[in-house]
Parts: sequence; structure tokens; C-alpha cells
Amino acid sequence: MLPAAARPAEPAPPVTDILAAYARATHDVGLKTFESSGTVSGEGLSGEFHSWRAGANERDDERLGPRSETTLRLGEQLFLRTANGNVRELTGFLHRRALTADFVDSGAFVDAPARSRFLGFGTLGGVRAWRLEVRADGGEPETLWIDTQTGLPLRVEYLDGDGPTTIAFSDWRDVEGHRFPFKMLTSDGDRQFDVVEQTTWLAVDKPVAPDVFAPLRNRIIHAESVQTVPLVERSAHLACGVSIGTKKYEFLLDTGAQSVLLDSRVARDAGLTELGALEVRGVSRTGGLHVLNLPRLDIGLAHLDDLVAGSIDLRGSLGGAARLDGILGIPFFASALVEIDFAHHLMRFGVPGSFVPRGQRVPLDIDRGLVEAVFRLDGTIDAPFIVDTGNSGELLLYRPFIAEHPGIVPFSHALVANYGIGGAAPTYRSALDELELGDVPLYHQVADVVTSEKGAFADRIDAGNVGLGILRNFIVTFDVANGALYLEKADTFDDGRLRTAIAPS
Repeated sequence: MLPAAARPAEPAPPVTDILAAYARATHDVGLKTFESSGTVSGEGLSGEFHSWRAGANERDDERLGPRSETTLRLGEQLFLRTANGNVRELTGFLHRRALTADFVDSGAFVDAPARSRFLGFGTLGGVRAWRLEVRADGGEPETLWIDTQTGLPLRVEYLDGDGPTTIAFSDWRDVEGHRFPFKMLTSDGDRQFDVVEQTTWLAVDKPVAPDVFAPLRNRIIHAESVQTVPLVERSAHLACGVSIGTKKYEFLLDTGAQSVLLDSRVARDAGLTELGALEVRGVSRTGGLHVLNLPRLDIGLAHLDDLVAGSIDLRGSLGGAARLDGILGIPFFASALVEIDFAHHLMRFGVPGSFVPRGQRVPLDIDRGLVEAVFRLDGTIDAPFIVDTGNSGELLLYRPFIAEHPGIVPFSHALVANYGIGGAAPTYRSALDELELGDVPLYHQVADVVTSEKGAFADRIDAGNVGLGILRNFIVTFDVANGALYLEKADTFDDGRLRTAIAPS
């Protein structure tokens, strides 16, 4: 018998036809202003949202449980105010992603077919869809799934860390001649952590009060003078003393943590109420994270008020690798100017601008609530890294970066344990010939290659982490509020040139 002939592939429709179908379906032409509000629910929490758009200005307020965030666009500038009141202008990855999101939301992409690419057909819930990749000029790509019958978008998909996040659109309604989805479901694929926005009110082409777009004000640490506090070494990590009420604790200093995190035991001791059932992306994606209001956290003679912190069983989530009271993450660094002298176990900090940083300035990308900087590998490859005081090693490299740059470090069978929230990550030990931080070269740096496919160490945006093993060569000043890192060689500086090259087996 002769094999059945393969079914010929369906020809790709012209992108202009898809865009025309989208424009007809959404009537997304001539929309000048809109205002909407509604409810938000997910992760065991509930809240509300309020959005405005007027010309080139846009504002989105969202509260989910105790966490409130504001995104403000003023022309081409984009600002984010976090749940802890830290305001940062987005200039890196999230800004690039927002460029494309606004390009699509405004309908401007319909008139720029060269910025779209047909990826093929797909099916969502039994509905056949065109898959269209859209990228604004200077933006990150996102994929629109558009119903081939109605022309309405079914969902949008974009890269978020270790994988895609999707927003599904439904409950379409006509308002003043335009069509809007009144329900949007955001998911990273783990349904128990999905978040739903349900619009309950929407107005089109009505005046928006100018003060809606007033600039956002940053919140800073309460400190009457520059503080110097000692640091303690705990299992190759650095911690500092903090106080909650009358009780004293030791918190890990961690620029790789996006929040202040308390061990659940500490939260209970302090009489704090844990809320929600949230996802945390550590070594793996896991649950067990809660959110709480922390009225005050003292560090030296300074303090942070009204923190929105997280809580988790830190010892259990770390696989018993360490016993921590908590983690002092980005909300501290974003509120203060922080200098760490690793060699002498000292931390100096004050309000932003309270002292002059020492050393070479390195620009930071803080869009994602992480301290990220571009460094050079082997004199040829520029790549973004997380500057991570919470990692005790020298250098972590992630699987996606290694796949993109095969041979940058040799493979080895030397397996090591690399712990984080969620347990241990599969890792092998190798070495990088040269790493440049600014204009400072370092040689023969130990590189642990993490082979995880999910979790923080499988991030597809960053190449990896620069950890304490490298940072100890410097006096490091974090000026997160102004998007800068300063590096001054410590008196213990060692560029590794005389190291015996590590030969993985």
C-alpha cells in the first residue's frame, strides 16, 4: 500500500488581512481617552483596579490584598511605584516590553504591518486562531492569538523570566462604538496562581482630570544620618541585625530578592497576619508564600515603615540548607544608598544622596525589581547579570544562556549543590576564562552552570548571577534609586590572574 499523501500546509494569510480583521472587530480607531475600574482576584486575595488613558498619558492602579502598585506613562517615560512605595523609571526590559504592549493596546500596530509577523495557526479552547508576533520599534516581542472567525484577540503572550505569561481576553462588550474585553485572566501556566481582572465600569472619550497623571514620589528610608552597621558571616552569606518591635533578628542581605521576606516563625512571633497563597520563583516555582503588613523594620538607627513583606517557611523551602530569620531584599536597597565593604564586614547606608559613592559607576537595569547589570564575558559577549549578594558563589550561568553560547565554558561532570528557595538546583562546576565588570577584568572565575528548565535559575532574560565570591573583591555601593552600581577595588582585591585554571573533569 502507498503511504497517504501529506496534507499540504495552509498558506499563510497576508499580515495586512489579519490586521484589518482585528481593526474591524475591535473598532479600535479614533479612541482618545478612556477610564475603567473593576475587581481583581487571585492567589487567595482580592482587590480592585482603576485605569486611565488620555493621549500619550496612561495610569494603572491595582491593589491585590495589601499590595498596591501604580504604573504611570507620561509620553515616552514610564514609571512604576511598587507596593512599598519605591518609584523607579523603567528604562530596561520592562520598558521595552511596555513599548510593545502600548503599541498593541493603542491599536497603532494596525497601521504598521511591517512590525508584525505571522507565526502560524493555533487552537485555543477549540477556537482556531492566527498567531501574530508584534514588536514595537525598540520593544520586546509579544504574540497575539486572534480568532480567525471574529477577528477578536483571544490572548496575548510574552516572555516573563523562565517562560511565557499569557493574558486571556473574554466577555467582550460594546461601549460607545468600541469593543473592550471586560474580563482578563493572567497566567504563567500554573492555574492556582492565576489572577483575574473583571471590569465593572468603563467610560470612553470623557475628560480625565490632569492630576491623575501627577508625578509619583519615591519613598525613602527614615535615617537622620548615615549609618554604619556590622555584618556577620553565616554559612558563606552575609547578614545584618534588624529589629521588629523589641525582638532582634538576623536577615540575609540579598539584592537578588525582590522583597523583604520573613520566616513564618518570625511572622508568628511578631504577631503578623499572613495572607494569601502566592507563588515564589526560586530554584523552582513553588507555593507556600504569603504576604503581610510589616509596620516597622529597624536597621541600625534607621527604619522602614509600612512594608508589604512576604513570609515563607525559609528553612523548609531551602531544603534545610540554612536557618534564616529573614531576607533584606530590594525594598531596602531601593530606599537607601548602600555601601558594603565585604572584606571588613561593614555596611554603610543613608538616604539617597547622603554620601558620595566610591569607584567606577556601572549602569543598572532595575525594571524587574532586581539589580541587573551588563558585563562582558571573554572579551566578546555582553550579557545582563543579576548582581546577587544572596548567592555565596562566584558566578552562576543559566541553561538558556549556555544553549545560546555553547562552549563559553566547558562541560564537566563535577556536580555541586546550589541551594535557593525551592531546594537544590541541578548544577555542574566549570570555569570562565575572563569576566569584565565595568573596566575591571577578572580571570578563571568559578562558574556553576544551572541546568534547571524552570524557576529563577532558568531565566531567559539574564545570563546568570554574579555572587559574593566575586563581589568580595570590591567595596560595592548600590544606588538603586538612581539606577547605578559603584565598584571600588578592595584592599583584598584578587583578579584571579595567578589562579591555576580550573580544569573540569
